Amino acid sequence: MYDHKKVAEEREKWLARLAGYTERRKSFQTDSGIPLKSLYTPLDVENIDYIRDIGFPGMPPYTRGVYPNMYRGKLWTIRMFSGFGTPEETNERWKLLYEEGETGFSAAVDSLTFAGVDPDDPVEWLEAEVGKEGVPLYSIRGVEAMVRDLPIDKMSVALVVEPLTSTAITSMYFNVAKNRGISMDNLRGTTQNDILTMTIGYVPWHSLKPEELLKLACDLIEYCTARGEAPKWNPINFTTYNYREGGIDAVQEIAFGFANAIAHIEELLRRGWKIDEFAFRLAFHLAAHRNFFEEIAKYRAARKIWYRLIKERYKAEDPISCQFRFHVQTAGSSLTAQQPMVNIVRTAYQALEAVLGGCQSLHTNSYDEAVCLPSEDAVRLAVRTQEVLQEETGVADVIDPLGGSYFIEALTEELEHRILDYLEKIENAGGIIEALKSGWLYREMTKAFEKRRKAVESGEEKIIGVNCYVTEEEEPLHPFRTNPKAAKIEIERLNRLRSERDNQKVERLKDELKRVCERYENVMDTVMELTREGATVGEITNIYREVWGLWEVPIMA
Repeated sequence: MYDHKKVAEEREKWLARLAGYTERRKSFQTDSGIPLKSLYTPLDVENIDYIRDIGFPGMPPYTRGVYPNMYRGKLWTIRMFSGFGTPEETNERWKLLYEEGETGFSAAVDSLTFAGVDPDDPVEWLEAEVGKEGVPLYSIRGVEAMVRDLPIDKMSVALVVEPLTSTAITSMYFNVAKNRGISMDNLRGTTQNDILTMTIGYVPWHSLKPEELLKLACDLIEYCTARGEAPKWNPINFTTYNYREGGIDAVQEIAFGFANAIAHIEELLRRGWKIDEFAFRLAFHLAAHRNFFEEIAKYRAARKIWYRLIKERYKAEDPISCQFRFHVQTAGSSLTAQQPMVNIVRTAYQALEAVLGGCQSLHTNSYDEAVCLPSEDAVRLAVRTQEVLQEETGVADVIDPLGGSYFIEALTEELEHRILDYLEKIENAGGIIEALKSGWLYREMTKAFEKRRKAVESGEEKIIGVNCYVTEEEEPLHPFRTNPKAAKIEIERLNRLRSERDNQKVERLKDELKRVCERYENVMDTVMELTREGATVGEITNIYREVWGLWEVPIMA
């Protein structure tokens, strides 16, 4: 306890002394525009009720963590994104990372897999994109090659694909497991399956309308979780990281993610499922950005808001439904091609944010990612960054070590209020689907991007090597290059598949998928059959496009 009156009196004396000192700037604020005081005291947390607003780890409102013992029981999962060239080359990289201590794997896919287009589609420039930004997964044969000789029954694997292709790619992975005699009950992993990554995270190409993307995303949730076909699989991962990379702030990041989740919850409830039948498998993928304390407070505020949203609005009875579990990725947009070794330092600090904020798994970016896909040495160092945190720093030995800090608690409370206010703005815009269709979300993204761009160009936001501490001559990196023969290899793989599969059976199943889409039924059972028989991702997504049509994105609306 403290004497409130005495602290207030002493603070006034201190402020009087502070007035005689000159500060570096007229005002200080977080990246989200939250004004920062010079000093935080017990007076800044006097309206915070410890039990109601903070509580204990593993207990509502989960501000201090979702598990009672957090990292004292089990350390976070080291989950690195990787994928390039061909499935065989990605397989070799995964084996290397497995040996180096990685415990979770994420298959970053190339742009054609992302867009649901086969490389032999009659567009001239497509072949140049094969395997460039990720692993090409156009059929079950590619997925088989990616995980060959890896113990997928013991690994957690994330498939970084969105609703347009998530049903096809996930079913390929499930069928590969079945072919190896592995029960789907034992498969652990995640499908990204995020409609906002498909729409605002990247410029959509050959994409569906938001309502159809939502339908496909919920088809996978329904199949895996509500129906229980893959009970340990997370069928969606609301990837607020990707929205944040477009320039929005911490407040917008969480509000966008929760508004997105609300749309999926409402659709699954409309289908007749109960909140406790699926909410426990709704996963999140957050950013760790440049403002150290704001990011830590953001994670704490998000857990608190999610608990109250699921408990109070949706009346969940199972405590697990109310626990906000999340993966974190350090900020790719903070990396620079200039002085790339400084990226190692940026990544280490951002990784520390994620750990102090209580993440469940973590991806640390490689220092060369502003120049090329990660090289072997760079990705090994990124893994070692997490292992140093786990083994050498002691930061995982105490649960929520910054909890109770006057500053952290006051900032957590302020972020909670601002996130809820912004979430209300999205709901007033009609919710996430209507906000996409009207262009409202694109306008918000554009404003945020322009604000950030001006701050960097004016020097208000400092970036080492870009607008301050610039080095005139730098030792160039030797960029990692992907396989120049990847397109030829993948087209040959598809030609071989089409010559060996039962094409009459594939055509019958494609006709069945058309009928399923026309009836607006869950596509997963039919897609599972199709990919088992060798249907390609392009063949499946072309049926979606044929039945439902393409979306003209209102970017300039």
